[in-house]
Amino acid sequence: MYKELGPGDHLAMLGLQPEQLPSVVLLLGVFDVHEGAKRFAGYLDDAHFSRSETSRSGIPYYMGQHAGERVALSACFGGPMAALFAHTWCGAGVPAVVQLGWYGALQEGTGLGDVVVPRHAERQDGVSDWYLPKGILADASPDLAHAIVARLRARDIPADQHAIYSTPALLAESRDVIADWSRHGYHGVDMETAATFAVAKNLGVRRAAALLRLDDLVTEEHSLTRGLPRDLRGFMREREREVMHAAIEAVGDLG
Repeated sequence: MYKELGPGDHLAMLGLQPEQLPSVVLLLGVFDVHEGAKRFAGYLDDAHFSRSETSRSGIPYYMGQHAGERVALSACFGGPMAALFAHTWCGAGVPAVVQLGWYGALQEGTGLGDVVVPRHAERQDGVSDWYLPKGILADASPDLAHAIVARLRARDIPADQHAIYSTPALLAESRDVIADWSRHGYHGVDMETAATFAVAKNLGVRRAAALLRLDDLVTEEHSLTRGLPRDLRGFMREREREVMHAAIEAVGDLG
């Protein structure tokens, strides 16, 4: 049923006309979707909250601008929510999707606020199997990933491309599980990237992600239970803004 929806149906869910589509959609993976979206929308110019008035199932989002690009921002938590939003936007015809958010480090040598631009995300999210056959990578579009890294490094922000692991169950991670992921070489873990990449790849849309290192799962520094010290929150807010702007500008670089 819903799989047969066309571009017009997805546009109606967004309350948009084709000429109003943004050049990039940012999907923000965050616990508090309302406050997170509001905060990141503040990093855009002329941002306003939107929701379709003709559909109760409309996707909530902010629309704004940066560097001459029209930008939409939707906040999500976990693979199913990311997939729903990604599918709606990609189905409507948006040309690029970038996953933003945070990751837990699985390797030594990372610093708070370092950025991983995933080459691909291990598909343990529970959603990507609906979009890609087994054995097919949920990977980034190389040109967009490279452009984001270049923009970040131009800002002197540490950024590299690595494989990450997407999990569906954050609080089910044990030390043994984390050690196993680390041994297999995954740079970090998140909850949304595999789903977002799988949806966008299935629908033929350019895609990438830029995730900030928050907690270090190797040393357990800045873990969820310990929280982030207040004196570092300002640094992380500024880093969020810079990463978001770099991702948007990278989309513009590719035209």
